[in-house]
Amino acid sequence: MMDGRMRSRVVVSVGMALMLVVAVVRGGDAPGSANADREKRAAHDETHRSPIALALSADGSRLLTANQTAGTVSLVDPAAGKVLDEVKTGDKPAGVAIARDGRRGVVAHWYGYDLAVLDIQGDRIHVAGRVEVGPEPRGVAIAPDGSAAFVAVGVSNEIVRVDLAERKVTGRLAVGREPRGIALTPDGSRLLVGNSRSGDVSIVNVKGWRVERTVPIDGDNLRQVAISADGKIGYIANMRNRKFATTSKNIDLGWVLGQRLTRVPLDPDADTSAPSFATLSLDPQGQAAGDAHGMAVNPSGSLLVVGLGGTHELMIFRTDRKRLPWRDENSRDIMAAELLRNDGRFRRVALGGRPTELAFAPDGKTVYVANYLSDAVQVVDAESAKLVRTIPLGGPKTISLVRRGEMLFHDATRSFNQWYSCNTCHSDGHTNGLDFDTLNDGRQDLSTFHRRSRKKVPTLRRVTLTGPWTWHGWQTGLDDAMVESFTKSMQGRRPSKDEVKAIVAYLGTLDYPRNPYRQPDGTLSAAARRGQDIFRSAKAACSTCHGGPEFTDGKIHTAGLEEPDDAYRGYNPPSLRGLYDKDPYLHDGRSKTLRDALVGPHNPDTVAGGSGELSDQELDDLIAYLKSL
Repeated sequence: MMDGRMRSRVVVSVGMALMLVVAVVRGGDAPGSANADREKRAAHDETHRSPIALALSADGSRLLTANQTAGTVSLVDPAAGKVLDEVKTGDKPAGVAIARDGRRGVVAHWYGYDLAVLDIQGDRIHVAGRVEVGPEPRGVAIAPDGSAAFVAVGVSNEIVRVDLAERKVTGRLAVGREPRGIALTPDGSRLLVGNSRSGDVSIVNVKGWRVERTVPIDGDNLRQVAISADGKIGYIANMRNRKFATTSKNIDLGWVLGQRLTRVPLDPDADTSAPSFATLSLDPQGQAAGDAHGMAVNPSGSLLVVGLGGTHELMIFRTDRKRLPWRDENSRDIMAAELLRNDGRFRRVALGGRPTELAFAPDGKTVYVANYLSDAVQVVDAESAKLVRTIPLGGPKTISLVRRGEMLFHDATRSFNQWYSCNTCHSDGHTNGLDFDTLNDGRQDLSTFHRRSRKKVPTLRRVTLTGPWTWHGWQTGLDDAMVESFTKSMQGRRPSKDEVKAIVAYLGTLDYPRNPYRQPDGTLSAAARRGQDIFRSAKAACSTCHGGPEFTDGKIHTAGLEEPDDAYRGYNPPSLRGLYDKDPYLHDGRSKTLRDALVGPHNPDTVAGGSGELSDQELDDLIAYLKSL
């Protein structure tokens, strides 16, 4: 976990910084000379694939991977252990699904804001069309009959239904904050949605197109979801923020944060007095889990597997020998001691890299793992708990400085007893919207929980352009800030100079996606133009602190938000770029919306000495402008 006011910088976009253009994959390239073909193959070989998601056909004969840094989808024959085809699809693929008959697929593009429809013919795939679905889509699922796809659209907080034959959106449904993981019951009647920032799951009645239930699960960083073969139980891989100060003692007791597997009953006819959710804590004390991401359940329900991107492993749980120690509507701080008695119910499989999404083969024992940092699909025998095969998707022979930094960023073993990584809090280089009590502001509340000592996790997008760092702005060197983060926030070992150089190089690749509050041509709406005038006016005085190309002046200001026992006086104004997706707001997250902040603790008249209260229309226009930045 990296603390401080870290807004991120771009040298070039991640999709370009971490790869060369994928010229050799099929996408309309005209044939050229033999020398040109060799150059294309060389470029192809030097491209990281970074599979973030995968999907397996019903018969297990074909597998699709969404390759995030390459902007491609690969078609894999898992039995033969080889890539059959690869096609360029769009900007940052994030979720992929395949129809039961294996003849159609879909891929959602996180930065592309669209869904590409894929035709699969034998050993070849091609993009048959695409549908705009909204800002930052992630998880996808295909209806059992292949007629429709469902997409989790993160910024608009919606599930979008797409008719695949007509290639058009046929429904939008509001769910929780930042939907991400998504899965359909086998009969297609219900959809389970993991809402990452609101910490709840939505259960959607597909036929009635309505949210049947919303279940708070006391969890954070919700990732892959899965559903049992009978459609009665949903599972979610997630984290839980426990809110205590980041001391080594608190970390090791599971009082700062921990990883969880959560289950939720989906049966609408279930006893309403029964517990609404239950959890398994995944952290053995002294050798914790890190960044629970993938989750899969086999057809019989006898095996549950969880992929841990931060500790580079798979956890396997058996349910057919003795009941697992689920805790109803609550969580243990650390893994139940009974699971550590070597009775076969719990095993760990080292994989390396960064395991992300998982899928069980029809045989009920073979697990396919998308390994982002290994540029590969791994095959694990869950019965024997062994890695049996690695299927390379392609990638460079040497690791660049940026890729080394990306590896460090996702490495939970660099924290005290491997509890969390930088990515745990700065999810995907951005923010998970949570707050933590670290030492980067010079103090901690060790005896009890006080909100005033907690600081919201800032985004790292364009961070190298927006010094000084930390919310109080006391850290004037980004290299030094990295050392502080690893040794104080993470309570881990000090990084070497080369490691600091690598992680700063990686941070320099992080940038914002295109702003969904801009016009299609990138210009401001009429309301935003009026808001721009208000922003610059003496009445609002916003540009007094939020000036310059990054909308921050890099100075320290007293803003009326200070606490009497702050170790540092005043605050460094954060960049306003990407403000629409930085909720909650202010240094401690006290304001849930921009409006809450602007009419409450951060109203322009109080904070910047403006010349009067804004009217409702002026406030609406100012918010329209702020969201467009």
